[in-house]
Amino acid sequence: MPTTAPSALTRLIGSSANPLLTLSRLLIGLFLIWLGLTKCIPGWNPLEVDAQTLASALTQGKIDSTLLLYLIGGWQVLAGATLLLIKTARLAIVLLWLLIMVYGILFFFQFAALHDGNQPTLLASLVIRNALLTLAAIAITSRGVKDAMIAGNPATGK
Repeated sequence: MPTTAPSALTRLIGSSANPLLTLSRLLIGLFLIWLGLTKCIPGWNPLEVDAQTLASALTQGKIDSTLLLYLIGGWQVLAGATLLLIKTARLAIVLLWLLIMVYGILFFFQFAALHDGNQPTLLASLVIRNALLTLAAIAITSRGVKDAMIAGNPATGK
């Protein structure tokens, strides 16, 4: 059976034995870009004031809270963008693991994690959601990179 050269789209986004993995990686990448943009564009984030208060408390006012939100938002945009292309999927995994560490710091910080006993605040529940979403992206991307390496996909350089 003759093999055909992969299409330009396949070389860019990669392919998998399971196309749902590729679609999931792309959708999570777009969602992370959107989440990052809500932090970078003033007025887009309904919890902007809460997030700035948390950022200021975390850094004890040593780093401007707006700057910190821009850095985290830019990081999310970069991580989301690297998820869109198979060539940058390995970089995406590293960026996502570092993002998990940031979420861990936010979650374990008492101000964000607890409110009224053991009930998580809205901000804490969003941190938990972001962490779970990021872990899903790591799992999906890791599998996609592994599948591409096994298949000898030229997009991975193997």
